[in-house]
Amino acid sequence: MNTANPSAAAIAAEDLRPLKWNERVQRGDFVADGRQGFEPWEGPGGFRADAFVKTIYRRSSRRSAASVKSP
Repeated sequence: MNTANPSAAAIAAEDLRPLKWNERVQRGDFVADGRQGFEPWEGPGGFRADAFVKTIYRRSSRRSAASVKSP
């Protein structure tokens, strides 16, 4: 895992969702690091997720009720 990036160490599986086959990979996505954690995707972006051998994950867009501001 990339220890230089503390935000990557704090990523939990519940916060991520696997990309659909037709979604494009981009910076900010994650791959499993083989030690039950995730590391940031540092490769090229722009290709479809199904073109890569490993599953690529993205932060879930769902926000908790505590993080949503009330008007």
